Amino acid sequence: MEAFLHKLYLTFVKDEHYRFFLSGLGTTLLLTFASFLLGTALGIAMCAALRSKRPAVRKTAGILQTFFMELPTMVLLMILIYVIFGRSSLPVLIIVILGLTLKAATYLAEIFDSALDTISAGETEAARTLGMTRWQAFRYVVLPQTIDAALPLYQTQFVDTLEETSIVGYLAVVDLTRASEIVASRTMDAFIGLFTIAIVYFLIGFAVKRLIRLLAKRRRKGGVTA
Repeated sequence: MEAFLHKLYLTFVKDEHYRFFLSGLGTTLLLTFASFLLGTALGIAMCAALRSKRPAVRKTAGILQTFFMELPTMVLLMILIYVIFGRSSLPVLIIVILGLTLKAATYLAEIFDSALDTISAGETEAARTLGMTRWQAFRYVVLPQTIDAALPLYQTQFVDTLEETSIVGYLAVVDLTRASEIVASRTMDAFIGLFTIAIVYFLIGFAVKRLIRLLAKRRRKGGVTA
């Protein structure tokens, strides 16, 4: 027990190592939420492009989606940092958010597109025959069902985005994983730090997934009440 407490002291207390973890946690949260929320918006736009009535727009969107989907995240980030923005003064953190946003948007567009495919065209036609406009039919008939269909994979994509942030430590960004590595190099003991960040990653993913489910449940109840 005494040996374990000593390891805790070395990992978190000595030389204020806990500051590394707090700073890394802040960076991880920023990267995850910024890229996921921006990726959601961009994913919606990409999904719209994939379903465009203009062949050129659909083909271009499809090529971009395939490119970003197949390109490894680390390679994409390195291209952005060292090639495209190699001579710019843009902070690395912003570039990383851009790269993670592109990756998230690619998969989210696929999720949204697949969810829309589950909705029968007959439901929209039925709504139009009841006097709804095209927007009202989408808002009250298509969108709620699309959200329900996309929700399971949408939650999973959040966790995937969270996990992908763990590679940015190799690009001079001190995230939660990198903070653990820095402390481990000083204490010569990686167990406590790795165990701690594993729990933190789990709690973040678990909490956000529960929050998304709660919001979806409240939305459905609100829809029934209305």
